[in-house]
Amino acid sequence: MAAHSIGIIGYGGFGQFLHHSWQEMSDVQVIAVADQNPATKPPTGPRFYQDWHELTRDPQVEIVSIATPPSTHAEMACRAMEAGKHVLVEKPLATTVQAARKIIEVQRKTGKIAAVNYMLRFNPIIEALAELTKKKVFGELRRAAVENYAQDEVLPPEHWFWRPNISGGILIEHAVHFIDLVHYLSDQKRRWVSGACHYRNAQQEDVVIANVLYDRGLIATHYHSFTRPGFFEKTTIRLAYDLAQVDIEGWIPLQGRLQALVNTETKALLDTIPGLEITEAVDINDVKDESRPEGWGNVGSENSRPRGYVRSRGISYPVTEMVIAQFEIGKRKQQVYAESVRRVLSDLIKKIEDPSHSMRITLNDGLTSLEIAELAAACGRKNRRE
Repeated sequence: MAAHSIGIIGYGGFGQFLHHSWQEMSDVQVIAVADQNPATKPPTGPRFYQDWHELTRDPQVEIVSIATPPSTHAEMACRAMEAGKHVLVEKPLATTVQAARKIIEVQRKTGKIAAVNYMLRFNPIIEALAELTKKKVFGELRRAAVENYAQDEVLPPEHWFWRPNISGGILIEHAVHFIDLVHYLSDQKRRWVSGACHYRNAQQEDVVIANVLYDRGLIATHYHSFTRPGFFEKTTIRLAYDLAQVDIEGWIPLQGRLQALVNTETKALLDTIPGLEITEAVDINDVKDESRPEGWGNVGSENSRPRGYVRSRGISYPVTEMVIAQFEIGKRKQQVYAESVRRVLSDLIKKIEDPSHSMRITLNDGLTSLEIAELAAACGRKNRRE
């Protein structure tokens, strides 16, 4: 028998993906699943409950994974913890900040271990960039721009995704992943949030945007569109630092490019990025600064810059080279996704086994990103009415 037994509530596509991914872990076993649809009952393996309450009462289930529509998360998570189970909740933590705070309250009262499935924190590219950002290798992070073009071919008008009372809307159901990604990269605190949205008809909000200003000047923009054929599905994340620009591709990040000003010490740290290949490296004194047109004069040009230094946001940084590089994990999306959800579960289990372990994802992370999504969604809907 595996050391830790899991019950999955919600055995649709994603619930089955979790089961498939976790089967490769030697220390866990999915022993029960619950779903309203009897057609999802697995032919062999875990026992099946059509009523999720029964799964939370199963004495052999230690950890409950919740992979149901967002509006159900709060009730299920609270009931599971009150029944003595540890909990892993699929994003978003809840559809409202109030409901998310209720989950946190019950977690504190019961003392059970709980987390939200922000698996992007376990993506190797994001992990490396978070560490480089923390070490100020590129200076301060100043801008994060998420552009997400998703398909709507498998989302008919009657799908729960389009019903904000169930999904919370795109910013809450979907964008929280990327809002949290920014929070993982930077410890800056939000100061101001705005949002806008577009409806194709009275029921379907299909394009949203959120802008977030943080306390040290970082501005993040999250644009999400569920409008086009799957052929055009694409996600890009641009990160602009004092000394670098990083462009990441894929909502499960798999590859990207960077352009950075470095010195000997910071250049060596770039090797922590998976599959990094430097394609060009130029001595800083040989890099042409074309920020001023010909004839502008020397004021503000590289001729007035101390040799071996550049200035950004009034800060002087020692640099010796400009490098251009590309990076790639070298695995299929499915592999990286599955590995990430395994590591999320492993992080939760480590906390169960060792209470002193500091989890990478907490319920408070789920609350913080949800607060921003809720503010942006409310702003967007207000602007729509006006």
